[in-house]
Amino acid sequence: MTDDTATTSPIILPLINLTTDPEVLIFNIDDAKKLRNEYNILGVLTGTLQQYPQQNTFLSVPLRLVIWEVLWLLKNKKAILVDQKAYRTARLTGEVSNTNYSGNLITTANTEPSADLELAMKYQVPVKEYVRRYLANSTFTVDTFIRYARYYSHLQNHGYFINPGLKFGGDLVIYPGDPLRYHSYSIVKFEFVDMHQIVVGGRLATSVKKNLVIMGERNLSTQKHDEVDDEVIDEIFEDSVPLTFSIEWAGFG
Repeated sequence: MTDDTATTSPIILPLINLTTDPEVLIFNIDDAKKLRNEYNILGVLTGTLQQYPQQNTFLSVPLRLVIWEVLWLLKNKKAILVDQKAYRTARLTGEVSNTNYSGNLITTANTEPSADLELAMKYQVPVKEYVRRYLANSTFTVDTFIRYARYYSHLQNHGYFINPGLKFGGDLVIYPGDPLRYHSYSIVKFEFVDMHQIVVGGRLATSVKKNLVIMGERNLSTQKHDEVDDEVIDEIFEDSVPLTFSIEWAGFG
């Protein structure tokens, strides 16, 4: 069997502002296509297109990746996380020859030379620092964050296409194939056992022709993590099989 990591160059994931807003935004169109076609990573398009006034239907790059997608890519060595400001400064100040000058104009291509990968690797951001900065700007506890990352990874490893599930009252929505061709059939909710929420969630899911999937840990660890260290990263990247239940109202909707 061929090792994909040995034959495929990793995707450069630009981390825009590690200090205050650790978002990963993909501007490279080829990378966005590769994420979707090869790794089932959808992200969320957030850019505007002037020729399309209905921006809720047609959106463009940048493609924003949620942290679960980033961690899955890093775990499986499909990508490297790069300090975008330092990397772009290095390119502009001459570490790589700039071929984007055309007369008095500076053009920016939709793709970048593969030779830039060597330069980008000099500015990799450690995953521990990325997670630490993200948690500093979120409401997650470290232990909840570890569990949620595992749940996402479990679904992604099964080949689903995954989107945020907020508009359906869940954490995620999963698709059996590309959402351009398939409807989603499950709303995924992490860790709730309140019977009122289960009833409401099950009825809502069934009314939109989906089932409700609840995910939880099989064995909750009694160890609590107060800060992000190497052990936390190991736990995030550890494969696990969560408890999974599906709920659907028969004859309803």
